[in-house]
Amino acid sequence: MAERQAVVTSVATPQGNTTVLVLATLSFAACFAVWALFSPLAPLMREELKLTEVQLSLLVSIPALLGSALRIAMGILTDIHGGRKVFTALMVFCFFPTALGMYANSYTSLIICGLLFGMAGTSFAVGIPHVSKWYPPERQGFALGVYGAGNLGAAMATLMGPRIIHNYLGGQWHYIFPIYAIPLLIMAFLYWNYTTDAPTATKPKSFNELLQVYKKTPLAWVFCLFYWVTFGGFVCFSLYLPGYFVKVYGIPRITAGDLATAFIFTTSLIRPLGGYMADRFQGRKILQGVFTIAALCLIIEGSAPSLTLATGTFILFGACLGIGNGVIFKLVPTYFAKETGAVGGLVGAAGGLGGFFTPIILGISKDFTGSYFGGFAVAASFCLICLFLARKEFQRVES
Repeated sequence: MAERQAVVTSVATPQGNTTVLVLATLSFAACFAVWALFSPLAPLMREELKLTEVQLSLLVSIPALLGSALRIAMGILTDIHGGRKVFTALMVFCFFPTALGMYANSYTSLIICGLLFGMAGTSFAVGIPHVSKWYPPERQGFALGVYGAGNLGAAMATLMGPRIIHNYLGGQWHYIFPIYAIPLLIMAFLYWNYTTDAPTATKPKSFNELLQVYKKTPLAWVFCLFYWVTFGGFVCFSLYLPGYFVKVYGIPRITAGDLATAFIFTTSLIRPLGGYMADRFQGRKILQGVFTIAALCLIIEGSAPSLTLATGTFILFGACLGIGNGVIFKLVPTYFAKETGAVGGLVGAAGGLGGFFTPIILGISKDFTGSYFGGFAVAASFCLICLFLARKEFQRVES
């Protein structure tokens, strides 16, 4: 009787699963390393293929396109079929276009490979519902913040990629692709064999039922705009900073990658703190501070400050983005407990698309005005819109 009662309790209120959290975070990191792989290659691709700033911006951000657009579908599929199956299948699929990137020798072929291995970016929408269903509401913010720290996978690309190419590949950057593809197969094996889906007493909703949540409340779409700014900003500058620092400040590629890595580490490592804060304080008030400081940082960057000030400002900006990311994905399962995958996929898609379009906006600003100021001003205006919504929309929902 006691054993049966324990089973019922675990179905009703799962208290956590460290194995799932660890393997989901590591798998997300492996996927994110692939998703960001074009970033450290940007200076090399610009030189070899003679690319304009807009062409390069499109190339480095193209993985974000499919990886963002399909987050909605992947989140819904996870709600229906469970994270174990979907995450494993995703990593196996992404292995092939990543490995084949070694043979991509033209701008068009790189665009195609980047578009396909960009599917790795959908991993976020898979891991969020898988992890969240294992944790009670009062612990979800921190757990999802830890999972989100898998963004550090981008540092595996920006920090290690240029060094591997320079020290071990004789400058032949095409050979970096299979090196980053292999961990996907390793993590797929581990994920399939050592994770489980959270027990549940309720039948999963159908695809059509989950889609209806988008019509329930505008809050889901407000979260989309918030994540467009926070995660989109993270993706944008993770991809863009190595080439940006080389272009604007004329520093060596490895040094530029190191500075971009400082931004990535800050944004990723502070994310659990954002989730922890949201477990204990009002998320909307935290977001108001985040968007205010982020807007100021972008205005400073648009004024083309010294390298030291630019680096420090980007790191502060990254801290704001990381805290914001943690807060937002504490709030998503709080407001949409039964549709976490569906809403998380929608919000995640918006964040990824922010990472796709913002580099292009910066590239257009540079090519047509000779300055990045216009692009930074557009990004700052989005922060101010989010600040307004963080004050008004939550008050309307909570009243």
